[in-house]
Amino acid sequence: MNPSGTVFEKILLDVEKDIYVENWVVSSEEFKDNSMSKWRIEKRRLKGGLGDGVDIVEVDNGRLSFTMVPTRGMGIWRGRCGEDSLGWDSPVKELVHPHYVNLEARNGLGWLAGFNEWVVRCGLENNGAPGEDVVVDNRGNQKRVILPLHGKVANIPASFVSAFVKAGKPMELGVNGTVYERSMFGPNLKLSTSVTTEVGSNWLRIRDVVENLGGIDTEMQLLYHCNYGTPLLEEGSHLMAPVKQVAPRDLRSSEGIESYSKFSKPQPGYVEQVYFHELLGDERGCTKVALVNKKATKATSLSFNLRQLPYFTLWKNMASVEDGYVIGLEPATNFPNHKAFERRHGRVVNLKPSERYEVEITFAVHSDEAEVRLLEDEVRKIQRRVKPKIFSHPDLEFSPG
Repeated sequence: MNPSGTVFEKILLDVEKDIYVENWVVSSEEFKDNSMSKWRIEKRRLKGGLGDGVDIVEVDNGRLSFTMVPTRGMGIWRGRCGEDSLGWDSPVKELVHPHYVNLEARNGLGWLAGFNEWVVRCGLENNGAPGEDVVVDNRGNQKRVILPLHGKVANIPASFVSAFVKAGKPMELGVNGTVYERSMFGPNLKLSTSVTTEVGSNWLRIRDVVENLGGIDTEMQLLYHCNYGTPLLEEGSHLMAPVKQVAPRDLRSSEGIESYSKFSKPQPGYVEQVYFHELLGDERGCTKVALVNKKATKATSLSFNLRQLPYFTLWKNMASVEDGYVIGLEPATNFPNHKAFERRHGRVVNLKPSERYEVEITFAVHSDEAEVRLLEDEVRKIQRRVKPKIFSHPDLEFSPG
């Protein structure tokens, strides 16, 4: 290995060039990195059970670690920062190979059979609730179809994966990947992603580009389902966000509107509640949301730009731990309603041939009271003195109700 170059890159998978590496490791030892943080990137393949044949790439920067899953659309299974885990305890215990996920099962809810990631993309043709839509078939006729929950991309294996190390102080670690969602007489979309972190840091960053490879205009939807359970989620923890407007998705969600941003202990039999937000941003459109623990001594945050991801959803599932005690922080190009409803409200992206849509999200962990106070100051600065408008009941601008 020659670490003298600015960037070291290892191709782990390239379908076009017939390259596949089953097991591989690089670490600070090979680079003779004498910093206090001992980092590592490891690629391996799982064997046995529903995860048989699933590829994972584990990145550990010495403080923050996370596991990427090329076989599942380049999602992030779980993470850890110090003693705190990032992600949640799903009833789906193991990584599930897409072979075992029938998206059309349970009237379009089959996506849930593989749902256990910390960060999972929903898209690219559609996201949100399953529902009927109209497409044009190979004969040029309109045809009614059922679009499944949250789309296909999370169950499409990557066609290209590489790991890289960028020299410098601090040193940068990352994984690149490419996923295609395409069919004859259908969408022809390419997702290029780069997930990076710095050695010894408390953050990781996702940079995504979705490109229309087809010769005609194509619709695109993209939502980042970012899921958190214990220890950060607990009775008394809360959502911190600069809110302009918030509305409950349905009548069930209306029941909890007065405390929508606060989280309870696990409640067996709990039925999910969902809240649609219009957030405030700074002069550049940047915004920040966070899950803060009860004592305000720890938090995890998402930073993104409202020009790229203008809509935000809070998903609350305060169910028993066995049934998935979790919240979802979900920045997106749209609200996760039926695609037909979102189209009518002008919230579906239309990509022209060769047009690209770029997104960047930064995830950070704040590990003490001082860091949480700084985070609160940042959010308060974005909120300014704007008083949030809170709808007590579903509003037809946000959801079908």
